[in-house]
Amino acid sequence: MKKDLQLMHMIDKDIFRKNFAQAIDESGLSQREIARRLKLSPSTITGWLHGRTEVSTDSILEIATVLHKDPSWFFISNSNKETAIHNLSDNQLALAMSADPDITDEQLQQAINYVRFIKQQEDDKYDSD
Repeated sequence: MKKDLQLMHMIDKDIFRKNFAQAIDESGLSQREIARRLKLSPSTITGWLHGRTEVSTDSILEIATVLHKDPSWFFISNSNKETAIHNLSDNQLALAMSADPDITDEQLQQAINYVRFIKQQEDDKYDSD
């Protein structure tokens, strides 16, 4: 649950709502049919579309499956970002989604440098073995 809340803080809800509506339109499925496939009430779908209720990480994964989209697709605002996100590994995407939304550019660079440092330490360890 805490992870879901952290994820929702990272998500621009307007982008999710817009992309969710677009995915529904592209699918050709009704909201009622999508709700049935997700084993949810149609009012839940409506709540997500209107921003009245938050969507959980698990629900996002299920939505992506039903609508034949990559989960990251729901959190991008244009095709350039889609290409960049699509090219991220699962680990890179998980790391990006777990960052605090209020992180400064300097803090982000420190985090990147730390991850590189840890990776280099591990690589050096295996090279010496």
